[in-house]
Amino acid sequence: MRCIGRTDDLLIVRGVNIFPSAIRIDLQSYSVDIGGHFLIRPKEKGVMQSPPLPLSVELAEGLEREPPGIGEELQARIREQLLVRTEVSLVPHGTLPRSEYKTKLVDYSDA
Repeated sequence: MRCIGRTDDLLIVRGVNIFPSAIRIDLQSYSVDIGGHFLIRPKEKGVMQSPPLPLSVELAEGLEREPPGIGEELQARIREQLLVRTEVSLVPHGTLPRSEYKTKLVDYSDA
C-alpha cells in the first residue's frame, strides 16, 4: 500500500512541499477525460525543483484527441489546489509505463 507523505517522494517547488500522491488524488477527482496514470518529469535531480513542474497525464481510454483547453484547466486546478505551477503534457492512453507493484510517479530520466 502506498503511504501518502513519504519523504522519498517529496518534491519542493518554491517552498511548497508536493507529494505525487496529492497530485494523483487531485487528478482522479478532476475529469472523465483523463486516465488514472501520470508521471512527474522533473528537470533537475533531487528534491528541490524550479517551476513549472513538468507533468505527463494520460488521456482517458478511447479518446484519440485531447479536449480543447483541458491541459490549461489541469494546470489551473493543480495550482489552485496544491499551490504549485505545472506544465501539463497530455499523452495517449497506454503511453506511460505500468507496473504490477509500486507505480513509479517521478521519472528523473530527463534531468
